[in-house]
Amino acid sequence: MPDLFNEYKFTYYYTLRQQARSRVVDALNRRIKTEKHREIWRGITLASIKQDAIDYTQFKWPKYYDGDNYSPIPTTWEQLYYSYSQKISHFNVAIWQTLPDGAVLRGLAFGKPSHGKTHLTINWIERSPEPDYFKGGVLLPILSCAEEYAKLLGCERVLVKNPIDASEFKKYGYGPSDRVPKRATYVAKELKND
Repeated sequence: MPDLFNEYKFTYYYTLRQQARSRVVDALNRRIKTEKHREIWRGITLASIKQDAIDYTQFKWPKYYDGDNYSPIPTTWEQLYYSYSQKISHFNVAIWQTLPDGAVLRGLAFGKPSHGKTHLTINWIERSPEPDYFKGGVLLPILSCAEEYAKLLGCERVLVKNPIDASEFKKYGYGPSDRVPKRATYVAKELKND
């Protein structure tokens, strides 16, 4: 007999993640005014991390890892996928761009809310190592999706765990906080629930 409560919870959190991504797409569409910006963001899709994204990270991205360009992830995205899938309320986003030659995975992120849902932590972020990187930047849509999902959960803040370059997050309103766990390095952004 299926566990209907878990199916309900899965559907609930899946819907919240979809709603967060939809809100970000709507906000981006309202902000994109010039032809130059429309060209940069053309073909972008914010999606759930699924097997196609995992396959892409396994077969395409490693071709571009070298001495200066390596994966910041100490494990594989496949292992993260199976690990985070166990927590129904986890956060995830895959950024795809459809180009004339096909779809290109531009970035991925995984995270999870705290047990009391006081904060959402983004634990893993990686942008594509491919040479024709996405000029719009993956941090804006990733952080925006995390913030919207956190608001839907009722979280007070979003944390980014162990950022490679904490200064990159400053322009998005993230900075040091005294309200973060002490076991790692974090940048944080307090949320205003609308």
